[in-house]
Amino acid sequence: MNIPHKILEEIKFYARSFSNEESCGVIVFDEEFKFIACENLSQNKDQHFSIDPFVLIENNVTAVYHSHVNSCCSPSCLDKKIRNNLQIPFLIYSLRDDNFCLY
Repeated sequence: MNIPHKILEEIKFYARSFSNEESCGVIVFDEEFKFIACENLSQNKDQHFSIDPFVLIENNVTAVYHSHVNSCCSPSCLDKKIRNNLQIPFLIYSLRDDNFCLY
């Protein structure tokens, strides 16, 4: 999957507005790639994210996005488990290192 640079820049800008907690959203494809920001519903927003499942159901989701605040962009064990269960790629942005990982 080749996510356009403008989408990655939009995600960086969004993530930086949540510098103390994980931000999240989805990337959808409907004639072009679009980023849809989502509210993080997790009780522990500084370490986890949770997206309303209806967002996944109601959109043509090509990737789930979330940020890592104080760690690298590599997926955690929990990220890997959830991604493998969903069978949707995860795009992770590290605020600390200013880089992405597509898993």
